[in-house]
Amino acid sequence: MKLSEMLIRKLEFASSTETSQTVKPSPSGLHTNWAWRPLRPNQVNHSTSESLALLQVGLRLNYPIWQLLTFLSERLLNIETIITPSITNVEEAFDSRRRQYHSTRIIVILENHPNLSRLDRKLGVTCLDLYNPGRDGHGFIFGEARSPGPSGVVSTFRLTSSQPSLFNSRVKKEVVHELGHMLGLEHCADSQCVMHQSEIASDIDTKSDDYCNRCRRNMGKFGS
Repeated sequence: MKLSEMLIRKLEFASSTETSQTVKPSPSGLHTNWAWRPLRPNQVNHSTSESLALLQVGLRLNYPIWQLLTFLSERLLNIETIITPSITNVEEAFDSRRRQYHSTRIIVILENHPNLSRLDRKLGVTCLDLYNPGRDGHGFIFGEARSPGPSGVVSTFRLTSSQPSLFNSRVKKEVVHELGHMLGLEHCADSQCVMHQSEIASDIDTKSDDYCNRCRRNMGKFGS
């Protein structure tokens, strides 16, 4: 990697300014204002329940996200999930060199979108191919989330299968996985837990679509 590229990658995550400010692209097409700070005490929702926006990211989606509503209500307590209008324009997250979309930039777009500001949490579902430097050992990621935090994104791009039921199962598991991160969970050593780390799509197939007892206890009001 050239020195100039190394500097760009370092600048990518160096900024600690608030994401509510206008984010301007650097000459390379990358962005520098992607940091997220935990909420101040007066901003934290102390009620017993929270709201979760579930939405399509991108011009199209190969998965009917309405199917996730009942599924999530069975696995998460004290969260009201609603489907909100799509966010179709995320081209500023596109990396022309890799022909992929930077997951962190998409998360920032969700966090800065005025239509989502009153909702506690936002999870985007997209069929765009995602990457994140330093986290994509295989050249891609299935999703990313602030951990803990208000936002995340899941990609169906690498989850497709000739078996519709298998594709459906993979999407549900990755959505629950990223939501777990948003609620503060780390990767779990239990190979059957949905929070177990998956490197490739076949890894997802071997774990369950729910949290283990230990992870549920760690989720507090959302798990038990």
